[in-house]
Amino acid sequence: MAPTVSECPLPPNARQLENKGWVWVFGAFVFCPCHLPFTLGLLATVLSGTIVGALLHNHPYLSGAAITVVWVAATWRGIAYLRSAGVRLRSFKP
Repeated sequence: MAPTVSECPLPPNARQLENKGWVWVFGAFVFCPCHLPFTLGLLATVLSGTIVGALLHNHPYLSGAAITVVWVAATWRGIAYLRSAGVRLRSFKP
């Protein structure tokens, strides 16, 4: 019988949430629309010879829109983690 994976019984602390938030925000900068020409070129080069690379090359506007959606989602998630860490820090009573 395969072992089961249990969830951690402790919720993440404020420092862990803040670290997660910063990783998401800094990771989102890779997909920032102001870096779009570089990102599209890099992705098309890395994925050349694949179906995804052909889609990136043949549909730049659709690719740009998808990358922008990824950027917005990653930034939003990072900010949500940072806010959650701030709420935990403010509610902490020593």
